[in-house]
Amino acid sequence: MLFILSIMAVISAGILAANKKADTETILYPVQVGGKWGYINKMGKIAIKPSYAWADDFHEGVAIVETIKTSNGSKDEDMEDRVRYGAIDSSGKMVVKPVYSSITKYTEGVAGAIIADNAADLKYFILNNKGKVLYALPENMQIVSMLFNGSQLPTQSEGMILVQDDLTEKYGYINRYGKVILPYQYNEAANFSNGLALVKNDHNQNEYIDAAGKVKIDASKYITGKSFSEGLAAVAVQDKKSSAAVYGYIDTQGNMKIKPQFARAYAFSEGLAKVCVGESINSFSIGYIDPSGVYRIGPHLKDNYEETLFSEGLAPVDEGKGGYMDKDGRFSIRPIITSGNDNYLRQNKAGEFREGIAKVLLSDGRLGYIDRTGTYIWDPQ
Repeated sequence: MLFILSIMAVISAGILAANKKADTETILYPVQVGGKWGYINKMGKIAIKPSYAWADDFHEGVAIVETIKTSNGSKDEDMEDRVRYGAIDSSGKMVVKPVYSSITKYTEGVAGAIIADNAADLKYFILNNKGKVLYALPENMQIVSMLFNGSQLPTQSEGMILVQDDLTEKYGYINRYGKVILPYQYNEAANFSNGLALVKNDHNQNEYIDAAGKVKIDASKYITGKSFSEGLAAVAVQDKKSSAAVYGYIDTQGNMKIKPQFARAYAFSEGLAKVCVGESINSFSIGYIDPSGVYRIGPHLKDNYEETLFSEGLAPVDEGKGGYMDKDGRFSIRPIITSGNDNYLRQNKAGEFREGIAKVLLSDGRLGYIDRTGTYIWDPQ
């Protein structure tokens, strides 16, 4: 479980890095109007008329949208049977036909897709951004990005697609055309980043492998680890007194670059990584370090202990309750949301900046967008 949580903790870092590399085209932003979803441009003007049951963010020039098929009138028909997903381009053209039960966001030009004839009969596909099926996975082969424990992972990373055998529950890697690169052999596995992937071998020992499957870093002495970002990966040793995990950072050669000292340690983004020190989440001291381990912000920042990444030079503080700060720790955007309506299931959240615009999701379900001054270009609704 700790390994899975570690994988999830670096997901957003990988996603953010992929966004920066791929989103060179004009980005549109999903909004809901009158119960239908469409898209606005960065000026806050409707660019694609609201007509979808749901709409996701644009990535690599396409966005996943949800449609509802016309009812056949049968009493036995379930609404879930009528929900279908496709993908549109920035002109609103449907480039992936809405015939799928689920589609992941696009990374490196591909996405995973599922057609579910029933709950027990799932067919997995790899699609390109024109909707062409590049590979139909055989029975019992599952795309990990479409499973519960990998639901936010990119489908493809550095040319490799992480898959799992439904029978043995072992992990391996294929390419977009289905060629097996590394056969099923790992008890647990993460996506590739910086040329390496964190896996657990048959002895449940951590190791970092390269794309040929060669062990490049023996990480068996670490109780857990995370994926690489900007040349560094957080790894944890067990504190002899408290038995708690204590994190430091290694480089891609396996050298310990920042000694273990943190209760939480997250991915690097734009040269900084969020870290926490202290014995409990209620007493954490929080800050951001540079690749040498020196604090550049904090360590007494009034923030939450969840991972936060910089995007376009800014990072939200306490999910936006503290506004946004720059990489010098200066607060450049006032607090844009409050914690008054937070609850366990739904919380306020301020997102990353993409082309100068950031999404703000309120706990009551309303969605808005701000610019770099903190001004709403689209009021929450």
